[in-house]
Amino acid sequence: MNSGRQGSFPPSGNMAIPLGVWLLGRGRSEGINCFAPGAGALFAALAPTIALALIGVWMAFMLPPAERVMGLVRAVVPLVCTLLQLVVSELYAVFLSRKGLWTRYATASLWCGWLPLVMLIVAQGVLHLVFPGAAASGQALAGLAFGAQLYTLWLTWYVTKVGLLTTGWQAFVMTLLQTLPVAAFLWVLWLLPPHYNAVVDLLGISF
Repeated sequence: MNSGRQGSFPPSGNMAIPLGVWLLGRGRSEGINCFAPGAGALFAALAPTIALALIGVWMAFMLPPAERVMGLVRAVVPLVCTLLQLVVSELYAVFLSRKGLWTRYATASLWCGWLPLVMLIVAQGVLHLVFPGAAASGQALAGLAFGAQLYTLWLTWYVTKVGLLTTGWQAFVMTLLQTLPVAAFLWVLWLLPPHYNAVVDLLGISF
């Protein structure tokens, strides 16, 4: 006798996206089916990043004039990095003749992009509870940030492989193409005034 689960996956409603992120984050390829294709789903996935940027810009104009430029840079950098990665991924999808799969892949990638940040925050909270003294040390924070970054790279690779139906090597190239332009952009921001250091600011660590 059937259990009734047939036809229940992927789920509909508000649970589809969290389930898809959870599955893909664990290396389960069926998680990609929880994300809808199309521009509407893509814009919905991009909306939180846009909203945070707008809030950051609004708050920057409330800062003293001497701090306003840095505040504006902080506000828009995450959005610019996200848009840069989307452009690169779309161009590579076209190159691989995977254009038809791109919107669902991009939607999954955007939602999954929040997972390492959530894991980093949770890990910092657990570290603070278990080892209160170690939680404030730069070495501990750097270790957590490094682990989160490694997981981010793997997740980018895996979502690309599953979402665009690529080989492992093609997914590796996509990960490289998305990472290097962002790294170059952040490096330029650090070199030029107001010398924004994304590593210290976004991860809350110093070296």
